Amino acid sequence: MIKCSLRDLDGRYGRYHRSNFWDVKDFGKKKWVIAAYIDLKTGDLPPWIGEEEIVEECVQYLNTPPERRKYEKKQTESLYGSLEVYQYVFKENEEGRAYIEALLITNQKANKHFWGKGTSDKF
Repeated sequence: MIKCSLRDLDGRYGRYHRSNFWDVKDFGKKKWVIAAYIDLKTGDLPPWIGEEEIVEECVQYLNTPPERRKYEKKQTESLYGSLEVYQYVFKENEEGRAYIEALLITNQKANKHFWGKGTSDKF
């Protein structure tokens, strides 16, 4: 897995997208789209790995739940829900570091780590 993190946007890590994504199955019922920036933590990526593989492995890393604390009985869950890739674009900042501008699909309507709340299917 490629280590990465969602960029902090004033205390939250992304925002729920207000557009309608009708091509996403169960949009507005069980799935919602968020917009986020993904910062890659690894400096040099292997040249043989493609952009799609980088994004998939990064999302897989974000989906892993944090380790349980000592004596914690409850099984931990992923911080951002179950994320899937919808759309992405690789970009570079002023310092030349690569980051990913992504639209991700989550299964949580109101996550405390994202700004806003997911829209429902009843408009």
